[in-house]
Amino acid sequence: MLVTPVIGFVILLWLFIRSSEVNELRRAHTRAALFMSLIGFTLISSGIAIGWMFFGDVGHFGTFSVVWAIALHTGFVLWGMVSLAQAMSEKMPFFPAKWL
Repeated sequence: MLVTPVIGFVILLWLFIRSSEVNELRRAHTRAALFMSLIGFTLISSGIAIGWMFFGDVGHFGTFSVVWAIALHTGFVLWGMVSLAQAMSEKMPFFPAKWL
């Protein structure tokens, strides 16, 4: 179960590498998904690392890290749902245009 996100990211990375061969809309959604995956990983892991520095190995750290990870993951899942709806209706994703 823990390897599933890694497999999903490898597939997303493969799609990103091959995105020069597809149309502009699919390329934009692939790039946005890859960038948001990297941003999400960075925010979640850095927040947990900062929590470790402030709280140390006590009960507060465990509570903080679980709440932090769940809240951010939920936000990114909701963003992904909106992006999927945008892709299904053949619209560009809600993402900065200069990164697409």
